[in-house]
Amino acid sequence: MATLVMDQLTPPRYPLGPLLSASVVLSLFTYPPVGVLAVGAAGCLLLTVTEMIDDYVGPLTIVSLIVLATITSLSTWLCVVRQRTESRFRRVQTVAETVQLALLRPLPEQIGPLRLSGFYRAADEEALIGGDLYSVRPTPFGLRVIVGDVKGKGIAATQTVATVISTFQEAALLHPSLSQVAERIDVALQLDRDNPPMAPIRDAGPPTPAGQDTAPADEVFTTAVLLEFSDDARAVRILDRGHQPLLTIRDGRASAVESDHSLPLGMGDLLTEPPHTVTHTLHPGEILLAYSDGITEARNHAGVFYPLRERLQQHCASSDGAVTPSGLVAFIEEDVARWAATLSDDLVAIAFQPAPSGED
Repeated sequence: MATLVMDQLTPPRYPLGPLLSASVVLSLFTYPPVGVLAVGAAGCLLLTVTEMIDDYVGPLTIVSLIVLATITSLSTWLCVVRQRTESRFRRVQTVAETVQLALLRPLPEQIGPLRLSGFYRAADEEALIGGDLYSVRPTPFGLRVIVGDVKGKGIAATQTVATVISTFQEAALLHPSLSQVAERIDVALQLDRDNPPMAPIRDAGPPTPAGQDTAPADEVFTTAVLLEFSDDARAVRILDRGHQPLLTIRDGRASAVESDHSLPLGMGDLLTEPPHTVTHTLHPGEILLAYSDGITEARNHAGVFYPLRERLQQHCASSDGAVTPSGLVAFIEEDVARWAATLSDDLVAIAFQPAPSGED
């Protein structure tokens, strides 16, 4: 309508009828194909009626109608292509969400006497799963947890993530000690290393993004920490396989938890002695935090790494009430995003806290 008004307000030697084509092109981004056809047909009709009223039907009018009809046809075809692409994207996204839920299951707010909360963010903004991993599993031996970071990042690391999580979920139910669980994951990763999977069928899926090449077969490993909480959640057994040190937040202070640092999972054949499990006592109100190096290696514009412990202590000092796992995790997720110019690595953080007596 605006084009027709301009057409009426300008001299005949400045015809604006062809500008109706712009409205047809714009309509393909919002309307279905039938709507685009309707816009184009309405434009042709209005242009014809206007030119007939002005008694200005001539070669230029015929050319304008031909151009408008051609653009309408092309826009309708492009609209069909857009709808098919959007439909395919929605299907792919649904599959990705299903895979994420199968591997990285949502964390409940509480399991027995233990409160917990966490967040996960893949380096690839279009992906839902990257190279970091976590899994929480109630077992006959207590609540067991793994938090880790596989070699590589992004979509290319998903295969190793699947191996580690699936093996952990099975082994955690069968083996009485964390060392045995870790040994089972070692074996699974060594099998992946010694028997790399066949190359994917050509054209079966999208190519691996640049900078996310699959790790060589001899570099299949995962830094991880395995946890086992006691029945009352007042003690946690820790098996550290080359991961970031755990932090505890107690009385407004963030401290590193002492553990026996060992080689990553997948390198068990290089160990000279079995890794030792360390037991840490959790006091009332104390929070245990497990996280990946994507958080501590996030840099600001000046290239300074994110100071996790200092930022946690500042947050605790400025908090009016008691710090909770959900509040702590929400703070870390928002604060890291504010600190870092860009987040080029996968992020995961999970906080655990014994529930007050009577909340089991």
